[in-house]
Amino acid sequence: MLAIPVVDVRSGRCVHTHNEASRQKVIMDDPIEVFSVLVEQGAKQVQVVDVDAIRNRQPEHLSLVTRLKREFPQLALQISGGVSSSEDIQIWLDAGADWVTVGGRLLRQQDELELILVELGERIIVGMDVRAQLWQNGYCPAVGMSFSEWVEALKDEGVAALMFTEIPEQGHVNGHSLMAAGQLASSIDLPVIAHGGVHSRNDLLSLSGPSFKHLYGVTVGKPMFEGSFSFGEVVSALAH
Repeated sequence: MLAIPVVDVRSGRCVHTHNEASRQKVIMDDPIEVFSVLVEQGAKQVQVVDVDAIRNRQPEHLSLVTRLKREFPQLALQISGGVSSSEDIQIWLDAGADWVTVGGRLLRQQDELELILVELGERIIVGMDVRAQLWQNGYCPAVGMSFSEWVEALKDEGVAALMFTEIPEQGHVNGHSLMAAGQLASSIDLPVIAHGGVHSRNDLLSLSGPSFKHLYGVTVGKPMFEGSFSFGEVVSALAH
C-alpha cells in the first residue's frame, strides 16, 4: 500500500486550510523544503492541492509543479483543486503532473467527463466523496446511476484510480471511512486510494490488517504536519 501525503498550496506556500476560506496555518514558506523532507522519508507519490485554483477556478501553481518535477523527477504528482474542464486538465499535465484528480463539478457533467476519460482516462484520478448509504446500496443522483454502475463505467473508461472518502452522517471523516475504502477496494477491479481517516498512530497500525490489503494507497495530511506522526512512520507502518 502506498502512502500519499497531501500538500495544500496557497499563495506559493504550504498551508493547512480550514472550512472558512480566510483561515489557514502556514506550514512552510517554501514548498520545496516540505517536499525534500517527504522524499527523504520515502514519498513516491504526492497529492498537491491548489487551494487558489479552487477559489479562482483556474490552475494557479503551474510553475511550482514544473519546479517540483525538475527537482524531484522520481516523484509522481497528482494535482487537485478547482479542475473544471478538459483544458484545466491538459494545462496541469503539460506543467508536469502525472495525474489530475477530478471531482465535484466535473462529476456532475457526465457528458464532458466521458469525453475527457476517452482521451485522458489513464491520467485521471476520480475523487469520490460519498455517503455510506449511497455507495453501499443506493442511487447516486449526481451521476444518474447506482454506485456500482458508476464504478463499472469508470473502469470501462480507463480511469487510473478512485480516491474514495465515505462521508459520515455526523462528525468528521474517521476510521469508518478507511474501512469503507478497504471494503470497496476488495470488491472492484480498480486501484482505490483511501482519502481521509488517518488521524493517529493507531489508525496507521490498523492499516496493516487484512481488511486493507487490496488498497492501492492511503492519503495523510494535516495530522502528520501537526506532529501526530511523521511521514516516515506512515511508510514504515504500511510496509508491514
